[in-house]
Amino acid sequence: MSKSKLPQRASLEFLKKLAKDQLKELRRTNPRAKLAAAQLAVARDHGFTSWRALKVEVEKRQEKNVAHFFEACVKGDVENLRALIAKDPALVRAFSAHGGHYVRTGLHAAATAGHADAVRLLLEHGADPNAREAGDNTYPLHWAAAAGNIEIVRALLDAGGDVHGFGDAHDLDVIGWATNENAHRAEVLSLLLERGARHHIFSAINIGDLALIEKVVEENPAALDRRMSRFERGQTPLHLAIGRKRYDILEILIELAADVDAKDLSGQTALEFAMLRGDQEAIRLLKAGGAKAPKRVDTSNFRERVTKLAESTRKIVPGVSVPDIAATLDWYTSMGFKELGRFEDDGVVNWGMLSFGKAQFMLGMQGKPGEKNVSLWFYMDNVDELYQLFKARQLEAAQAGRTGVEFVEDIYDPFYGGRQFSIRDLNGYMLVFYAE
Repeated sequence: MSKSKLPQRASLEFLKKLAKDQLKELRRTNPRAKLAAAQLAVARDHGFTSWRALKVEVEKRQEKNVAHFFEACVKGDVENLRALIAKDPALVRAFSAHGGHYVRTGLHAAATAGHADAVRLLLEHGADPNAREAGDNTYPLHWAAAAGNIEIVRALLDAGGDVHGFGDAHDLDVIGWATNENAHRAEVLSLLLERGARHHIFSAINIGDLALIEKVVEENPAALDRRMSRFERGQTPLHLAIGRKRYDILEILIELAADVDAKDLSGQTALEFAMLRGDQEAIRLLKAGGAKAPKRVDTSNFRERVTKLAESTRKIVPGVSVPDIAATLDWYTSMGFKELGRFEDDGVVNWGMLSFGKAQFMLGMQGKPGEKNVSLWFYMDNVDELYQLFKARQLEAAQAGRTGVEFVEDIYDPFYGGRQFSIRDLNGYMLVFYAE
């Protein structure tokens, strides 16, 4: 067999076909020939000592090709995309790891980045508008709708995109992504409804339409029992209304007979949720609606008990909000600071950690103009016990009509590991209690 040159864009499927063809050839003279012998013959014909070595080389080439393809998708480089697809049409259906936890298609990447021309090109070459990514189990349409990109939303729908998008990890469907608190876009919402999407209780709450909320419940009374996903701790419509500080919505939900004593996944009723945030108006409405007061917990010797728990605190780390974390990390490291870590999502670095000697501080993007953009992180061991004690104290204060402290986050396990909860001090600064 003469030496053959391995094609630049060879695939594993290509190699397997060669091996099968070679096996047929071998069995003409030796009916007992094994597939391994055929694979070795193919490898040697292409200049490799083993089938494994040949596979490794092909996989490396594929990874490089896929990386170039996804880079072009993220940048919206249509000319480069066209050239890459011409050489390897299968790229439009390729998946690639992203940000360490998402596995998505190039169509997801282009749609999320807002590149309409790239999206249309990918669709023209057979990209699947209903492919799911592995992080949030979403279509490209979820991301385009959340961004309010009407041009991309229309292109995806015209290509057969599923307007409903049931089954995403947040249980919000496409319409929920289009109407969340950061992404309500009237033009996109109108198009989704025109193409057959239907409102659910959470999308109706998000746009604040009281008549629509009544209509959704009238058509499906079970809508009042619908829960948000585990990422939102299984909140009920009541919890969401309180979080939005929409007392008109809270009132109408109570009038529609929402279960005022239903609990979220953390075991909190809507009344407890309101009490932990010192929300007196929500507390008043829920009590008037018959909500049961939470069981009292002993808070005697509160200060002494907190002082004892504080002994497990090992360090305090300030968190500072900045507009561009990647640039900030680069600047500090150029000045001799040490980067301890960063987290990237959707091509944007949204968290970073730096040290200077023994001192450490975090960088985040959660701040807005006028807000208190510094948070204090207390690294400790007994975070659950401290949470329960702070919670009991706040419930006691709320029962007595005192504001107390505002809980920003109830205790939970964040995506970056560990366990935490946070409160806000009297000046508006966030205090985060964190167990690694």
